[in-house]
Amino acid sequence: MAAEHSDYERGTMGVDGHKKTFGGFMGTTVYGGAAIALLVIFPTLVFGANMGWLPALIATLIVGVILGVALKLKGGWYAGMIVSAVPLAIASALIAAIHG
Repeated sequence: MAAEHSDYERGTMGVDGHKKTFGGFMGTTVYGGAAIALLVIFPTLVFGANMGWLPALIATLIVGVILGVALKLKGGWYAGMIVSAVPLAIASALIAAIHG
């Protein structure tokens, strides 16, 4: 049988590639989960809690900073929040101006 002779030695396989893959998956999961949480919080505050656009945006940014600190996210998280908050604030102001 094939089990009688094998060149395999237990514990000698390199796992560096596996560690990097797992680390990448965990990083994507943490950042993605936090981003989804913010994407749910903002419209919930606006439409569910009848909060104005600007206060809801500020509250969402505060929650985002708390999530960033709690999950030990890097500077890209905060930059991404700012980059996404600026166009959202402009769009919110335009919608509020048109709607009255």
